[in-house]
Amino acid sequence: SSDTPDPTPHSIVCYMATSLDKLVDDILIQVLQASSAHAILVLRKTSRRYYLLSKSRCVWYARFCAEVLARNLPPPGPPCPLSNLSSTDLENRTLRALHLENRWPSLSPNTLISKQRGKRVDQVLFMLGGAELLTVQNDTLVYWFIVSRPGSSQGLKKVAEWVAPEGVPCKVVKDCDNPAAIAVGQREQSGGFAKVLSFSLKAPFTTLCDYSLVPGAIAGISNHLLLLDTTGEPGGGGLELLDWHTEATGTALLPCLPDLVSQANRESHQH
Repeated sequence: SSDTPDPTPHSIVCYMATSLDKLVDDILIQVLQASSAHAILVLRKTSRRYYLLSKSRCVWYARFCAEVLARNLPPPGPPCPLSNLSSTDLENRTLRALHLENRWPSLSPNTLISKQRGKRVDQVLFMLGGAELLTVQNDTLVYWFIVSRPGSSQGLKKVAEWVAPEGVPCKVVKDCDNPAAIAVGQREQSGGFAKVLSFSLKAPFTTLCDYSLVPGAIAGISNHLLLLDTTGEPGGGGLELLDWHTEATGTALLPCLPDLVSQANRESHQH
């Protein structure tokens, strides 16, 4: 009748939840697999039972295949076999792909603004996956998590902060093969401290290795090796390798390319 109010999304969801209560879990999971990602997120708020069922891997595997892969949306995050992705990974990638699809046609960018003021940002490093980033502000490292919720704007959440000893300006390098580790050293001059820190939500900025003094400047990190640029040292140098896993103090100097060519030519003439 005309006196009957139009159904709201909330009332529809409550009606759906009441109607589904009598179904066994196996049937409910099949219902969730066929539901949209948005419907799953709304339904999980109605009860603990739906919340737990909505975390099932098979549910988000089905939604990722149907809403991302089947529609040829670019899968966000680093390449990875589907069999290696957890339920949380599949959910996050599905929601990020849908969010990017909604944002892409926009004529103006979605600007994320931090409330922190008064410091210049010297470095910004986006980590693997795209949901975490690191900023370097003089002597301070700030670990940020990009918060994204369907239907709402994105924002930044500060996870942790790390300050260098004695206020020394920092430079950070990341390991492309191991996103859980970063290296930090002195920025403005050769020599000084070098640290390898953890980079994860569970253990942010835990010291994995600590050198009070290293030759050269931090140039990179790859697995167990710390790369140091010693070209600015007296007498020249090059790229030196330091095994930080064993906390070794000795370094191995990589020869320059001309030296390698000369050595190869000498060996060819000898034969």
